[in-house]
Amino acid sequence: MERKIVFFDIDGTLYNNKIGVPESTVQGIKELKDKGHLAFISTGRARAMIPQDLIDLGFDGVLAACGAYVECSGNVIYNIDLEKEIADYAVNVLRKYNVFCVLEGQDYLYMDEDNFLDGGLFSVTKFKSQYSEKIKPINGEEYRINKITCRTNKNSNFEEAFKSLENNFDCIYHNTEFIELVPKGFTKVKGIEAIIKHLGIFIEDTYAFGDSLNDIDMLQYVRYGIAMGNSNPEILEKVRYKTDNIENDGIYKGLKQFKLI
Repeated sequence: MERKIVFFDIDGTLYNNKIGVPESTVQGIKELKDKGHLAFISTGRARAMIPQDLIDLGFDGVLAACGAYVECSGNVIYNIDLEKEIADYAVNVLRKYNVFCVLEGQDYLYMDEDNFLDGGLFSVTKFKSQYSEKIKPINGEEYRINKITCRTNKNSNFEEAFKSLENNFDCIYHNTEFIELVPKGFTKVKGIEAIIKHLGIFIEDTYAFGDSLNDIDMLQYVRYGIAMGNSNPEILEKVRYKTDNIENDGIYKGLKQFKLI
């Protein structure tokens, strides 16, 4: 049997805040690896936000920051760092329009000391507690980042801000309060292309699981793109193959459905 490669989104696919990583998902990845197939994380999270214990479940590599960072077997295939001039300009524009931002990189996260969004969909305090050792202030010094995550509130005007940023960034709207700015032209597909070329895998042997809007391109690019049952409704409309919710062993059932385990 030809070796297959499977790409897994993290949030809402491999993991959620209520249950963590389901035991059935852990078992599914183990069985997938035992069959000789490859497993890769494919996430919008920056590399600094991916816990090592998740990688240690058996993943062969990481596609992070919506395709701006790719590693295989611990070796970096490529890492797109935003030019400091572009990053500084973006920060100034976002501040002007009251958009809270987190600069996300391979090693660290950078953010202002500002709690104005606490109590909403995003808690700065909770975020700091989760990634405390990797968070640094935005202070104008040198930093290496791949992308920017934006959080808005009623005083924000992201639409006006993006008019000044659209030449350098693509925009992914998850909802009106959670928006990602990714280097122009970079998606999960670009990362997948680099990985399968590096490993000599044919597109016919590619699979992916995802649930959110930054997964659409990935799920439509691979040969078998599988939407989680808990996916954004737009994904469920556009993606041919589907599995159950994360809470109902969606990953394990999907791997079984396609005879990968």
